[in-house]
Amino acid sequence: MKDAFERRALLLHLGEVLEAVNWLLKCDGEKTVHELAAANASFARLALLTQVSRRMTSKEFVQRATSAFFAWPGELLEPELNRERLASTVQRNLFAGNTQGWRAYVAALSGEVPWFGVGLPSLKAGADVQVEVDSPEAAAGREQLNEEEAAGDVERNGGRTEDPRESVESSERIYPSWPWKSGV
Repeated sequence: MKDAFERRALLLHLGEVLEAVNWLLKCDGEKTVHELAAANASFARLALLTQVSRRMTSKEFVQRATSAFFAWPGELLEPELNRERLASTVQRNLFAGNTQGWRAYVAALSGEVPWFGVGLPSLKAGADVQVEVDSPEAAAGREQLNEEEAAGDVERNGGRTEDPRESVESSERIYPSWPWKSGV
């Protein structure tokens, strides 16, 4: 049952991130996230906006957050959570070079998801690293990650490249706390 609450907490967090992305898309892309959050009290409540680098622009946040959270919906529906992937994509994309911000972010999530960020290699302390999301290096890194994940899928599937999916309408319940799978 605890797993269902942790998944729910992560899903709610993802919703907050999407809300922030939506709001920031409507703002001046060259202003920093901190400036915009300070100017709008309703978004100052989203701790993530104050935990990222003070120099991160809203445009950069949107790009990085998209890269950081794109895999979460699929991961949260898997029978076994890939906890490391959930946390490491956020760490790499939003907190590279921002150890203090990463620690604050993990601490904020640890109340509802105690395992989040545990066991990941520490970030290097120092100045904020500005990673260009669309740079050739970032694209090569994403391509390598996708290849590694695909290779892992083949290994888990005994050499088969496709993983047959069950229908969501099947009678077997993966997550007993999900009401639409109750069979009632």
